[in-house]
Amino acid sequence: MYAMNFAQVGTNIQKELEKKSMTQQSLADALSISKQVMSKIIKGAKAINVSELAKIASVLGITTDSLLTINIECEPTESMAFMGTMQDDKTREKVELLRSAIDEILLLEELARV
Repeated sequence: MYAMNFAQVGTNIQKELEKKSMTQQSLADALSISKQVMSKIIKGAKAINVSELAKIASVLGITTDSLLTINIECEPTESMAFMGTMQDDKTREKVELLRSAIDEILLLEELARV
């Protein structure tokens, strides 16, 4: 699922900084911007364009897609109340496909409201 606002992108940037043990200041320096501007980007208070997003991703050594993607971490469910316990991988794959389709539908609904 993709980020719907700049704050979500900022959260992803901050997570990458933490993974790489980088500071906002070091990222700001690499982008030739002030720490204050970098802070606003991470807080979602400053809109960023595609070019800026690409530069940030490049400095962090990641893809722009990873900055735009919301990583919803949830525990896998082995039991579906209406189905009982999933017994095989094929059923699990089908359920995951359905979950992905539902996520896509929700994203399209959000985009249609904009």
